[in-house]
Amino acid sequence: MKLAPELKNLGRRLSRALHLDELRTAIGTNQADQSTPDPEWVIVYRTANGFCCMYDDAPVEFVEMIDVQVWSEEMDVQPYFMGL
Repeated sequence: MKLAPELKNLGRRLSRALHLDELRTAIGTNQADQSTPDPEWVIVYRTANGFCCMYDDAPVEFVEMIDVQVWSEEMDVQPYFMGL
């Protein structure tokens, strides 16, 4: 049957016309560049006066929840809230 070789030929021609090989290479390198390490987890717990956590073996105290959120963004850590 002549249809199979013609379809294969059409596929090759379309691949060259649409630059699919270059697109596959670009997607592969883009995915490799976007691999970032997962952020470190920090346990944040509620105290009588606000919030507290341990980071780098030092206690860090916060007055409000928004302070915890801003700090976690700046330090690139993922907070895990306990006792709320």
